[in-house]
Amino acid sequence: MRKPGEDSSTVREPVHEVRAGERVDGYRVGEPLHEGGMARLYRVSFSRSRRPLVMKVPKLGPGSPLSAWAAFENERQILARLHGPHVPRRVAVGDSRHRPYLVMEYIEGDALARAAARAPIAVDELRDLGARLCRAVHDLHRQNVIHLDINPANVRDRPGGEMVLLDFGVAHHAALPDHIDAAFGEEEGTTPYIAPEQVRHVRTDPRSDIYAIGAILYHLATGHYPHGRPNLLSLKKRLFEPPRPPRLHNPAVPAWLQEIILRCLAIRPERRYATAREVAYQLTHPETVHLTRRAHRLTRSGLLTRTRLWWRSLYEVFEDTAPRHPQEHLTRHPHVLVALDPAPADRSLRYALRDAVRKLARSEPHAYFTFLSVVKRVPEAGEDNDAPTANSSTVQCLAEMRNWAQPLHLRPERVHFQVIPGAPVAALVEYAQAHAIDHVILGARAKVGVDRLLGSVSYRVMRHVPCSVTVVRTREPLPAPAPGRRRR
Repeated sequence: MRKPGEDSSTVREPVHEVRAGERVDGYRVGEPLHEGGMARLYRVSFSRSRRPLVMKVPKLGPGSPLSAWAAFENERQILARLHGPHVPRRVAVGDSRHRPYLVMEYIEGDALARAAARAPIAVDELRDLGARLCRAVHDLHRQNVIHLDINPANVRDRPGGEMVLLDFGVAHHAALPDHIDAAFGEEEGTTPYIAPEQVRHVRTDPRSDIYAIGAILYHLATGHYPHGRPNLLSLKKRLFEPPRPPRLHNPAVPAWLQEIILRCLAIRPERRYATAREVAYQLTHPETVHLTRRAHRLTRSGLLTRTRLWWRSLYEVFEDTAPRHPQEHLTRHPHVLVALDPAPADRSLRYALRDAVRKLARSEPHAYFTFLSVVKRVPEAGEDNDAPTANSSTVQCLAEMRNWAQPLHLRPERVHFQVIPGAPVAALVEYAQAHAIDHVILGARAKVGVDRLLGSVSYRVMRHVPCSVTVVRTREPLPAPAPGRRRR
């Protein structure tokens, strides 16, 4: 009721918290699906839509956390700016002043959560789930959003296999004011997956999501969390103590997988993978993983190492050195595909191609390269008696590519070598699309007539790949002057 002398414009109606069984703006609120610390989820139906929907309602009653409203507003604003298959489609938003809610599409698949519940899981299943998760995270970073709360409960999957990231309550969008840092009095996120820099309230580094990916892979591979039980002690330990090697918990973990996991879980962000796309690539192609000493560790770090890291953590800070926009961070770490012709080619063209790669490597010091040759399809075992010959040809092709690239003097972690079967154009285009390649470099063979341009492999690749393409050609010699004519 309005008090005497009080203007109606100054009176704020109480905020109504939506409950099950109500009808809100045409949506019938059904059974509760989940209740978290800051919000509730309900199944809802709409008379003009048959698609499954879910309504998210912030907790606003007595005893609710003060940060619940900030998280809800943060998610509402971020979802309005996201698109694509890796995020839920926003359907409707309620009146924030009187009846706040958020209606989204309901995504039923929970393959990652079910796998985590029965961990450890088989390596092949882990590779598949991990690579799909990484592609979703890469797409999110491409849209300038850092999730900061990636965990199995916040990941769903569509029937087509695409992973979908949920719950953007503590996420950071580079183009929006960050109200979460001021709203939360404690570390935001889910304890086992919080990166060390998040403990120190750094929220603008996309490599924090790489750490969460590593924590998920660690749990899937071992059935354990990287730093033990999720509590305050485990939060502090990650500032100075590396996690125990996964092979200590599960000896069946391959060395290449331990290398990937422990690199994702590095204490310092600059020592992790730069992008989720690179993690996806190495999970898909484990033979390209460069193994270091950590791949073969079977014991926890020594007391002296842990003491040194603890002492350093007392004064070391996590500087916010990452670019303000995650998209800019991705641009600084391009994935370059270099197509090498397995057939004998003009020596001058091979020199020119290598020179082009050298120049790009110098101008892009954080770029990493995949050198790829496309060969005729290798017959499967039992399909053709020439399979051993085909395999030996693949090994020979890999050796030739390594010899070709050796004068470039690139660090081992910056280069990968692949031989794949198929038709050149289709194989190159499919590879570039599947791995989100940023730049393709390939040589142009000499052609004659119309086929010189329109029918060339380089031209057809350039038309279909969704990235920049550099076509390297050698300068053709000038024709000799006709007899009796003097060159001016």
